[in-house]
Amino acid sequence: MPKSPALEQKDFARIALIEATSKSKVGNFIEVIDEGENVASYLFENNQKGYVGWRWSVTIFQANSNEPATVSEIVLMPGPDSLVAPDWVPWSERLADYKALQLELEKQAALEAEEAEESDDDADLDVEDDDADDLDAEDDESESNDSESESVEIQSAEQPAESESAVSDLEEGEDAENDSENTGRKPPRFLRRRKGFKIKKARGKGKNPQD
Repeated sequence: MPKSPALEQKDFARIALIEATSKSKVGNFIEVIDEGENVASYLFENNQKGYVGWRWSVTIFQANSNEPATVSEIVLMPGPDSLVAPDWVPWSERLADYKALQLELEKQAALEAEEAEESDDDADLDVEDDDADDLDAEDDESESNDSESESVEIQSAEQPAESESAVSDLEEGEDAENDSENTGRKPPRFLRRRKGFKIKKARGKGKNPQD
């Protein structure tokens, strides 16, 4: 290992680092860390590709100012902004975390399935209610049509009855009039009025009322 009592420790640490790696991999000086007991670590930037934020650490030991400095170690270490692997976790802890996650996923899946089933049941009930409403509406419409048909039939049946009643009254009036003429008696007043109406109607047509 290189020894240089004449050079400052920082320069000595850089020279030692370049000798251990290469000049292209060594960047600017960052800081020095006092490790205690005559030990200090000098940090330099790392210029290697793929190691962004990493830094070189050169640890120097010097017993006293009269003794030459010596290099204890040179390492590449991550900085505060460098990308590093996660901390190692024992297999037992990782397995416990995995089981807990699977249990939580199963509970969530069961809850979602239950909610989906309830939603399907509600949808079926809505469809049944709609079908029942449609059937009620059809029944009401059918009853309404039946009532209208019955009303029309009743009116149609009443009209011929009224016509027959009017014809019957007219025939009875004419028979009574003929009977009164045969007996020499005057017919009742309402028959004379009806007869006068018939005479006027015949005159309006230009016919002889006696024909």
